[in-house]
Amino acid sequence: MYTYSKPILGLSAIRSASFVELVHDYETDLVRTGYNPHVVRFHLHSVAHFGVWLELEGAEVGTIDEGTVAAFGRHRSCCRCPGTSRNRDQNVISCVRVFLHYLREQGKVPGADAPAEPSLLVGEFLRWMRAHRSAVEATLTSYRLYVTNLVDVLGDDPQTYRAKGLRDFIAKRYRHYGRNAIRMVLAAVRMFLRYLAVEGRCRPGLEQALTSPAIWSQQSLPQGLTSEAVQRILTLCPSTATGIRDRAVLLLLTRLGLRAGDVAALCLSDLCFETGTIKVSGKGSREVQLPLPQDVGDALLEYLRVGRPRVESDYVFLRSMAPFRPFGGRRPGHAVTHIAQTALRRAGVQRPRRGAHVFRHTAACQMLRADVGLEGIAEVLRHRSIETTGIYAKVDLHLLEQVAQPWPEEVSC
Repeated sequence: MYTYSKPILGLSAIRSASFVELVHDYETDLVRTGYNPHVVRFHLHSVAHFGVWLELEGAEVGTIDEGTVAAFGRHRSCCRCPGTSRNRDQNVISCVRVFLHYLREQGKVPGADAPAEPSLLVGEFLRWMRAHRSAVEATLTSYRLYVTNLVDVLGDDPQTYRAKGLRDFIAKRYRHYGRNAIRMVLAAVRMFLRYLAVEGRCRPGLEQALTSPAIWSQQSLPQGLTSEAVQRILTLCPSTATGIRDRAVLLLLTRLGLRAGDVAALCLSDLCFETGTIKVSGKGSREVQLPLPQDVGDALLEYLRVGRPRVESDYVFLRSMAPFRPFGGRRPGHAVTHIAQTALRRAGVQRPRRGAHVFRHTAACQMLRADVGLEGIAEVLRHRSIETTGIYAKVDLHLLEQVAQPWPEEVSC
């Protein structure tokens, strides 16, 4: 482990031997997870300052939480802690929050407050969604919120649900939602009503009382990128470890049309360079084997050899800054979306939707131009219905010109 010759500011002012030992253990963990030595030192100074303040306040380590960290942040504006730095950088608070996360992982302090348990009715619905619809946690979290609101307003006796009450609930509770947002609410409520009908708990067909706002799925062309734009985006990826990772991510999005969540969930065991295939687990826990194009395989190999941090994790893509962990959070795909947005902005490519999905549209458009049929495109994109893939038929404007009927009237001069 890297050792420091200079003392840690504030550590000598702490009387608690157990806290000092905890700081040294924390130092070991920071170095092990790949933090830069200078960053480690800044973290330790911040934690030592926090420890001095805890002793002055008479607080125990086992009782700290987000409120304690917030109070420490307010204290720094008039800090008089002995032996500590007067650094009022906001990053000090970020360091203390990382320390709090470490304490929770080690079981030194209680974990964050867990969300309240759903009602019995909502809990049974969520378990049914997980077992029979293979819903992912992000979907369950959204559905849980909307369905809980419904039960709070209409009650937990589905036999009393009526079409007017359902429509009034949507109109009042979500009156400020836009068209796309309200469609998510309606999808959750309809699924809940179908579940209740299957279980015999409410009248069947109630979900038909809820109508969605009109959004014409075929009114516009898919927003794909030109070959020149894709090449510029890939060329402008820097040669750093982060750039090598991002280029591999962008190639997966562009060549195979993967979703952001698919890329974030990709594991080392899903790659087989001997057979040139990649296993993808997408929506509904559906697994498919896709061919691995040569340029995508080369980019992945380069990332695994020189760009990926040397840590024990089965996930392919990791954070580029310590701690080197997989893309986390409730929606790991957001990190992939951020990579895509950064690449588009760096290349100066303007699109109405600046995210990872524009590369999925690009993959479909490229396959269509290569004379791949809609069935083949649907198989690669893993669409459940060929109707979903049908939107890409409008991209082939040259073919559409050939089948377009002439205008029946002639204007004579």
